[in-house]
Amino acid sequence: MAEPAVAPAPAKGGVAGRRCSQCGGDVAFRPGKDAVGCKFCEHLDPIVLDPARVVVELDLDTALTTAPTGAAAEVSAGGREIECKNCGARTIVTGQATRCPFCDAAVVVEIPDDRPQILPQSVLPFGIDHKDAKAHFAKWLSSRWFAPSDLVKRSKAQGMDGMYLPYWTYDADTTTHYTGERGEHYYVTESYTDSQGKRQTRQVRKTRWYAAAGTVHVDFDDVLVCASKSLPEKLVDKLEPWDLPGLRPFDDRYLAGFGAERYAVDLEAGFARAGEKMEPGIRTAIRRDIGGDEQRIHSMDVRYANKKFKHLLLPLWISAFRYHDKVYRVTVNARTGEVSGERPWSWIKIALFTLAILAIIVGIVVLVQSNQG
Repeated sequence: MAEPAVAPAPAKGGVAGRRCSQCGGDVAFRPGKDAVGCKFCEHLDPIVLDPARVVVELDLDTALTTAPTGAAAEVSAGGREIECKNCGARTIVTGQATRCPFCDAAVVVEIPDDRPQILPQSVLPFGIDHKDAKAHFAKWLSSRWFAPSDLVKRSKAQGMDGMYLPYWTYDADTTTHYTGERGEHYYVTESYTDSQGKRQTRQVRKTRWYAAAGTVHVDFDDVLVCASKSLPEKLVDKLEPWDLPGLRPFDDRYLAGFGAERYAVDLEAGFARAGEKMEPGIRTAIRRDIGGDEQRIHSMDVRYANKKFKHLLLPLWISAFRYHDKVYRVTVNARTGEVSGERPWSWIKIALFTLAILAIIVGIVVLVQSNQG
């Protein structure tokens, strides 16, 4: 992958105010088409990227001085930044915003366009349109056996929002000095008395431990860290895996008709999270280096080199709906269709199911007893 010392600034204003080249109407990105389409005449304008532009990675240690930064209008042509007063999500939009896509709150306010952040360098375009996302949502919801009966109707009334979620990816070459112990198994013969009072022998496994120390080198590529705080971590994790080889150099035409959340986890905090994700791989390498039958790790001194990062936007469809004054969210990976969601439980259905199981058990007991009589 090409890695210039300073990345070129992302393309800006690619849709020239989001107007159709044929009739001047508003346009939106068409999932799976690599084009923006007119909302009125249906004309498609293909998104043709400069072949010289590539997905780039920036040096993490010099990012604050080399990474392009900007406000909402520099991410998307005509973009405005709004903030939800309920959950705090900051979203870049181009149209009218009346509610928060993450918590369904009705109170959103526009915030001053004076908060420059690192601009996204790559984007994974939507591959699934609204209709297909609703179908995946409906299929997922119909499989929730203990969901309230009226939930499907209520959720259908809420619709789904197409959003780009902010992420970081990190590369790093790690060198780790460790101390620990290597365990080697051996067996001894022991005598014991069995339940009949007879003397028996058996082989018992034991372990000898030896001090161990050494150095391991593990390289990591594209460790993915979500930079949003608007969704629960368990929902975000279930959206993976993402097809990162499909990333495109950032072009704001991919955002036409969709919202994009600003990152809430900064570059430094994101790398700390990446370090947590790297740790299991480092521990595996250490255990392999120690060898033996068992391993104990007492200390790890991890050093990072050649640290790189990308700021990217990944697509999802989200439905946030209220049920009995509580917000529930369902997300659909807009590339794979993978659904992850929260839902309420119908305690009436659970109680009826429990009673039905008890009735079956009682029936079986009565039948067995009658046959024995």
